[in-house]
Amino acid sequence: MDIAAVQRPHPFIEHLQHLGMVDAERATQLAALIHNKPDSPLAIASRTGMVASHALVEALCSYTQWPLLPASELGAMDAMIQGAFLSLQLQPTWCQQENLALWETDDELVCCTSDLLSRSASEMLRIQGTQRGKPVSMRVCRQVDLDNLYAELATHKQLESANSSNLAHLRELAEEGPIVELVNNLLSQSVTRRASDIHIEPGENGFVTRVRVDGVMRELQRFSLDKFDATICRIKILSQLDIAERRLPQDGRMTARIHGEVFDVRVSILPGSNGESVVMRLLRQDRPDYNLADLGMLSDHAQMFQRWIQTPDGIILVTGPTGSGKTTTLYTALDLGNDGLKKIITVEDPVEYKLEGITQVQVNSDIGFTFATSLRSILRHDPDVILIGEIRDQETAGIAVQSALTGHLVFSTLHTNSAAGAVTRLADMGIERFLLASSLRGIMAQRLVRRLCPHCSKEAENPDQISLDLIAKAQKNQDIKEPEIRLRHPVGCDVCLHTGFLGRIAVYEMFEVDAALRLEILEKASETETIKNLRAIGVRSMLQDGLLKAAQGITTVEEVMTLGDL
Repeated sequence: MDIAAVQRPHPFIEHLQHLGMVDAERATQLAALIHNKPDSPLAIASRTGMVASHALVEALCSYTQWPLLPASELGAMDAMIQGAFLSLQLQPTWCQQENLALWETDDELVCCTSDLLSRSASEMLRIQGTQRGKPVSMRVCRQVDLDNLYAELATHKQLESANSSNLAHLRELAEEGPIVELVNNLLSQSVTRRASDIHIEPGENGFVTRVRVDGVMRELQRFSLDKFDATICRIKILSQLDIAERRLPQDGRMTARIHGEVFDVRVSILPGSNGESVVMRLLRQDRPDYNLADLGMLSDHAQMFQRWIQTPDGIILVTGPTGSGKTTTLYTALDLGNDGLKKIITVEDPVEYKLEGITQVQVNSDIGFTFATSLRSILRHDPDVILIGEIRDQETAGIAVQSALTGHLVFSTLHTNSAAGAVTRLADMGIERFLLASSLRGIMAQRLVRRLCPHCSKEAENPDQISLDLIAKAQKNQDIKEPEIRLRHPVGCDVCLHTGFLGRIAVYEMFEVDAALRLEILEKASETETIKNLRAIGVRSMLQDGLLKAAQGITTVEEVMTLGDL
């Protein structure tokens, strides 16, 4: 039916009479009631109780031939309806008085109404449709559903106004002295304790701050709940995050000068049942200059690693879980190999430390700049050495292999439990085994264990026989000359904050991909078979490597045994 025709009231009364909803007498009364009145016959019939509300909805649908819109579908349109108020420059109060709601799609302008259209409503729809070059599509809805919609929109508006006021107040609190001092002290204390991460965890009655020191979580301080929102707001402001967003995770970063050192602080916020949980990763911008001994490599591993660094081409893989020190090992390799005669490019997510004389590229998946995308461009920059932060997919793995086969030295990481598992993982990604056999040069796995504090640790006077037996077993088949066993135990002092440990070192499993291993790769040997063959030729496990370091008094047998059977 034409929109303009729906304005005429008397045909609708005749329609009600035709449907048997009103008799001739009530039809005459209804016509008299609407005489010189702004109300429509539908509204008067509903208000006076002449016709039931549900019957009037059916009558309007049959009169106009417009479909009925369910309440659930109308409620789902609230965001689009609010958008239409702005785009169509309409007042919500006027639309509510006219008993209609509008929203716009790519193809049409949709109007939902619970009544006959007034002259002004019909004219508005004609003008809006003409201006946008879109047809007007009509729907019928129940009056109660329309009332509920506008009540919901009014509630949202009140909440937005209240939230805006609350956010302004929260921002003021976050800028005031007590909260600024709380966050500054939190950063200062964490650096003093040599923390790598700061965790802010809300509870029902307050929130707790904890730090990770040498891989172990330790409670720092507890605070009352009234400081929580302002503290989170302060951190969001510093890391340029949206203080109004509390439903979705957010990631940001900030730069902070703490005790004279500049730190890059990575901030991650995760909504939880008791509020937003925050983790701040502390990264010194000035990375210490490590050598292989600082990392924890024994003499045979150090010699092997030095050979890998001087290799002209191939892939060097470092495996291990998140937080096992893989990036530090790779950065040290680049430092040692950066003699000024090579072009070195890294692709990372994110760039953790700035390296002098090395081109570092940070990927950005949000804009499609992935590891694979960046690698294709990097190869046109004529690099000698490439560091890939992590091989995550088949495309990246394929480019890494092709780069190694075409004369580049490629360093990268994989998330596997063992060094031998790297071959299986790459094969599972779809890389042909003959390509892996040709391109792989060296594979290593690593974990971190705590280093004994050199200021307070003491030599064990009567080491237990179990520890001695474990060390003796670890020393078998090892082509390495180490001094006599000097087991030590932690004590605790002010330097190590009375933990007995100061810093961490890595324990390694390392092997070169020689002719025998290439044959195993081609013959599709299982990970278990490869590990068995490696042990037979004297390649020690991470557990054995850790026990050798415990024998030198660098760490403890108990600390090494936390690694399990690696």
